[in-house]
Amino acid sequence: MNNLIKSTIEEYGMLSYGDTVVVALSGGADSVCLLHNLNSIKEEFNLKLMACHINHRLRGEESHRDMKFCCELCRQNDIEIFVKEYDVPALSKEMRLSHEECGRKLRYEYFNSLIEKYNCKIATAHNADDNLETVLYNMTRGTSLKGLSGIPRVRGSIIRPLINSTREEIERYCKAYGLVFVTDSTNLTDEYTRNKIRHNVVPVLREINPSVEKTVLNMNSTLTEIAEYLEKSGQLLLKIARTGEGYLTNKLKDANPVILKEAVALLFKEKGFSSYSRKHIEETISVIYYGGKINLRKNLSAVNKQGLFRIIETDETEFFSKEIEQNKSVVYNDRVITFENVKIKGKFEKYTSTNYISSDIMTPTLLLRNRLSGDYINLSRRGVTKSLKKLMNELKIPEEKRDKLLVLADGNCVHWIEGIALSNEAVVSPNAKECIKIQITDL
Repeated sequence: MNNLIKSTIEEYGMLSYGDTVVVALSGGADSVCLLHNLNSIKEEFNLKLMACHINHRLRGEESHRDMKFCCELCRQNDIEIFVKEYDVPALSKEMRLSHEECGRKLRYEYFNSLIEKYNCKIATAHNADDNLETVLYNMTRGTSLKGLSGIPRVRGSIIRPLINSTREEIERYCKAYGLVFVTDSTNLTDEYTRNKIRHNVVPVLREINPSVEKTVLNMNSTLTEIAEYLEKSGQLLLKIARTGEGYLTNKLKDANPVILKEAVALLFKEKGFSSYSRKHIEETISVIYYGGKINLRKNLSAVNKQGLFRIIETDETEFFSKEIEQNKSVVYNDRVITFENVKIKGKFEKYTSTNYISSDIMTPTLLLRNRLSGDYINLSRRGVTKSLKKLMNELKIPEEKRDKLLVLADGNCVHWIEGIALSNEAVVSPNAKECIKIQITDL
């Protein structure tokens, strides 16, 4: 195990002689193993080794137990530890994020503060199993090449020395050295999506390939190389096409389509447009080839006029857009919107209202958002397609209400308008055995 970790450190250049390293210590087997390993090689690398523990206060007394355990472990090994406590249940509500999203955001903000203060590297205990689960999770939700590349071995000052080690190898190491660790009770349930993948999907894959974790790591390495090449090629294309306030469309159109897609994605990120979908990329490329303008979100548009392509900010109006998941809630404008998977039973008539939609439209590209220019809907039972603007004019919906209404849309194709209409595709079929219930409640 030591040799495996050392080879990983050396392969990816994770450590330099004399580095200061802070281990992100949760108290679980992975992080205890990581701390023990780095402590055993600190003389060889002349490391200044420290640890940090973050208490999210999500599991009551169990969270407090983990914090005490980490402090005692570091005391016994004469390792300085920093402890940070966050009230994630309260903060997630305030920040309008899920507990998982909020916790991750706070964690990495704290890591960055330590990096800045101590000029250190943060070692996290992500392993090969975590990487496999991440790849499968990304695949299920829909992802890019980078999403299939897995967890980065090194990202800035964040290093992951255990990334080539499996959970089985880690637990075997802990047993061999008599290392004591704590267990997070939430890891034993299927409450979270990642746990479902861990408990139900990964065992089947191991039956097919007992070394699936290592196989996926090898795939990640290849895909990372390809992703890096495409990113550099996209950057070069933008450099060649750049002129004045935009990009020459004739230069962009001459590029390989794959490189052009990468260039468009880079422009999106440059503008802070991180929630884009494949549809956004395709529609933007269509603008590059044929001219015109599309709205990407409320304050962002892609424009091609007179041979010059630009992505421009149109206004500063706050725009809401969020990916959705079944049996998950989204918070918007002091309201909680829940998408609950329900079995159809009893009288079917109640499932024909706008409170219920077909499960068939729940794709990775479906977004809950405010309306956009160019939105349209194929109205159920009427057999006509209308723009949202025309429909809202017909229904005499006040202007001040229109931008606050939520829609479910795939690109500009709208399937549900809050309290107003469904598309043909969103109507629950009489033969369906289950559907999605949309419930909106005030905070």
